[in-house]
Amino acid sequence: MSYIKIGRGSKSAIAFHGFGQDSSHYACFESVLGKEYTLYSFDLPWHGMQNIEKTENPVDLNALRSFFLDFLELNNISQYTSIGFSIGAKMSLSLLNLFPEKTERLLLIAPDGFRTNIWYKLATGTRTTRSLFKYFTYNPDFFFRFSDTMVRLKLVHPGVSRFARSQMNSTTKREKVYYTWMFFRELRFNKKLILKTLVENEIPVSIFLGSEDKIIKADQFKFLSEAPQINCKIIILKAGHNNLIEETARYLEQAQ
Repeated sequence: MSYIKIGRGSKSAIAFHGFGQDSSHYACFESVLGKEYTLYSFDLPWHGMQNIEKTENPVDLNALRSFFLDFLELNNISQYTSIGFSIGAKMSLSLLNLFPEKTERLLLIAPDGFRTNIWYKLATGTRTTRSLFKYFTYNPDFFFRFSDTMVRLKLVHPGVSRFARSQMNSTTKREKVYYTWMFFRELRFNKKLILKTLVENEIPVSIFLGSEDKIIKADQFKFLSEAPQINCKIIILKAGHNNLIEETARYLEQAQ
């Protein structure tokens, strides 16, 4: 996994962007955290400058642990703030499970991973549906007709359909969706285990959500905000889904 460094502070942060983005999307954090933090912004697989072999294998947690152990040792990092946006939050939650004693703080932006989307589950859940998903990747007409039908039947919000179309309107984008979903498909997070980990390691959590976001909703995080033993802040920003990293940076800058 490739990464870039943002800022020159003595504290460390590890950040993961969302689908269709790359590591440079956290450049807006430099003016906010750059003096206090060195932020290591990673490219997700099949994003950014990475040129990796197309594989349908899911993430290997043992390999992930080994990679980040080497990374932390190489950069002399004993503790860090973990930042994750959208699907990138699955990486942040994975590191929380792997290195809870090294996680100083969680800063999550419209995080995916707390609730499994029904369409994601259907598309990746079995060998048969994965084969259908791959077929639609290279034969998208049925997908677009199906999406329109779901909107007409009011089973899918038009904003969600528009977002899906924007991510599936070329073969390159559809391949990115397919292989990214294959990579993440076995990452599941138990809410009780998350709570236990946060409490035992006294890890504060900040969650930034968009009031106009049709993808990630605030009700997914009640188990955190209503847990008295958790230091959890939920901040609602006037934003949609795609611009939440920038809006979070703007909020943090104004809060200083």
